[in-house]
Amino acid sequence: MKAKGLEPHSLRYAAFQILLLWFSVTHANQQPAHDLFQNKFFTLSQNSELLCATSSENYLSNDELNAVVSYYEHNRPSFRHDAVQLLTNHISPEHNAFLAEAKHSCQQAESVDLCVLQKYWQNPEAALRVLALFYDTKTIIKHNDDYYFPRFTEDHIRSFEKSIRKIPIFMRTSITYAKPIRKLKEFIKDLPPSKQELIIEAFPKDSETRVWLDDTHPLSLLPGEGFMGQVVAQVFNGRNSVIFTINSFDKAKDGGIYRDIDLKYLVDFRLALIIHELAHVIDNFFFWDGAQDLYFFYRYRKISTDSRMREYVNTSKLALWPSKWFEAFEFLWEVNEGRYNGTVQEKFAELFAQYILIPERLKEVSPLGYAWIRDSIFQGLEYSGYSNCNQEITRTLTWWEDAIAKPLGYF
Repeated sequence: MKAKGLEPHSLRYAAFQILLLWFSVTHANQQPAHDLFQNKFFTLSQNSELLCATSSENYLSNDELNAVVSYYEHNRPSFRHDAVQLLTNHISPEHNAFLAEAKHSCQQAESVDLCVLQKYWQNPEAALRVLALFYDTKTIIKHNDDYYFPRFTEDHIRSFEKSIRKIPIFMRTSITYAKPIRKLKEFIKDLPPSKQELIIEAFPKDSETRVWLDDTHPLSLLPGEGFMGQVVAQVFNGRNSVIFTINSFDKAKDGGIYRDIDLKYLVDFRLALIIHELAHVIDNFFFWDGAQDLYFFYRYRKISTDSRMREYVNTSKLALWPSKWFEAFEFLWEVNEGRYNGTVQEKFAELFAQYILIPERLKEVSPLGYAWIRDSIFQGLEYSGYSNCNQEITRTLTWWEDAIAKPLGYF
């Protein structure tokens, strides 16, 4: 007598379903891991959407960030651990003591590494966004090695995300594989002792904490202090690290009201500052062959030192910005008739930023300069800028705002 429901064809069907499920799971697990750092999720933004936004708008959601993380961690079991190690790597005893305690307290967490990163940032969203940005764009965002130095928050990380999305992918790739400098003392041994001392003092002591497994320096965005504490941000010659002075940098955030320029910012102008600094990094690596040691204290070929490129930069006229919002951020001797063009390096960075942010104005004022930077630097890519915002990006102060506003120009 046959048991009900166990007919041979039913058994075969059940066996087939089990086999199919096993094959699907096995096949999925056998799919190769995705290539790293594809710039697949933080896509290039050529329209004005990100420019016209406030600091609380137009960044990737947590669901989108989780999708980035899942995509790159597929079949790569140690990747999160390696990434978090890099993103929290410090030589500071205080940082390392904190991280050791964080790791101990995270032992029962579903992911010890993610838990440590969340404690490092003291914010789950900030940790997730930093991780996703590293996975997709090979960008390091971390604290200063001085444990007590002011730190970035999730708000800063969102502005970095939006700024990176304004940079073409081929440029991003070119600035994320810098060589570590390990022969500095050997290279400078024939210089006068006093000069050797200055160079060694200027070289960042924590440089090795930002070296990835492929023995390269990713693009790094770090809080710090610019030259004499008087600049918003700084990029060293030959390097791909940007140092931001947080208090000065945040003066460009939307909502700021400033008496000396009679303006309230209605969009997040920090993007303009970040893009200007990224232009310096792109200048540093535009001609780099991937092999030459780029020491930060000597002259080498880049856009601002190449004779032919310098000629284009010098003959291109900068446009006037839509308002005077940017002037108080720079040394006055660099600003001439409302244009920041005191040196070739700074003029190129402004041309680069204007091409992305106010391309219509630049094209009108300097059609030859616009055509040169479009064809020679951006490979034909073009942008829509602030002039295409559907709302005002600044407005004049009310009488009450004028009464309580501080001067922008004072740090």
